[in-house]
Amino acid sequence: TLNQGHVHGVEQEVGILPVAVRDEEKQSTTQESMFNYVRMSNGNIVRFDELPSETDVICDVAEAVIDSKRFNFAPFRYHESIRKAVAAIIPGFGKMQDIDSSKEEFQIEGRTFYQPQFATPDNKAHFQVVPLPQLERANSRYQMMSLRSEGQFNTIVYEHEDVYREQSGRWVVLMNPQDMQREGLRENDLVSLTNTTGEMRDLKVKPFTIRPGNVATYYPEANVLVPTSVDPRSKTPGFKSVAVTLVKSL
Repeated sequence: TLNQGHVHGVEQEVGILPVAVRDEEKQSTTQESMFNYVRMSNGNIVRFDELPSETDVICDVAEAVIDSKRFNFAPFRYHESIRKAVAAIIPGFGKMQDIDSSKEEFQIEGRTFYQPQFATPDNKAHFQVVPLPQLERANSRYQMMSLRSEGQFNTIVYEHEDVYREQSGRWVVLMNPQDMQREGLRENDLVSLTNTTGEMRDLKVKPFTIRPGNVATYYPEANVLVPTSVDPRSKTPGFKSVAVTLVKSL
């Protein structure tokens, strides 16, 4: 399902690989619930017969760039082979080894604790203090985080209303009331967020419980402000920490 996020890439170039979604897979898949249960999903709701499986796309790419003598990806075109590999490699997924024959739902081992203790020598939780970086902020400079609304699944927006944050629209910037007062802004005033990556114009200002010096916007609309640089350790973009300048619209 396409949305505007697919046609507004930061570098004006987006690659789209059409694939069958889980319910349309012709082979059985597995899915994990929020309660660490793994169960089979049969799929076979075929809308477009020509759409390949995600595993076929991955194997096609892998086989094109990796010599089969180094690693043979052919077995992983079959979901049962993938499940057996998962069972052998990932702790807690051992029962996936036989799920194709047993069809038995199982809970991942080691995820649920029935006693108040941790897997440490003294059975107690050990906390570490992580130093936070000192961010330099000039006037009207903020750290922007992007958010997903309640009426949204991944990048697909089903409803513009966000009941979690009591917002009726998405083209807004959520700000701390102290920052609004310092900037001389009132609710529903229009501002623009800019940086060297892009610009979002005429966003409605909304007061929100957020730390001073920070603002929040919805994605994928806010992706236009997110640079392509990544964190050196996690290799993820800074979707939760993007430096922006706030300018009141004329």
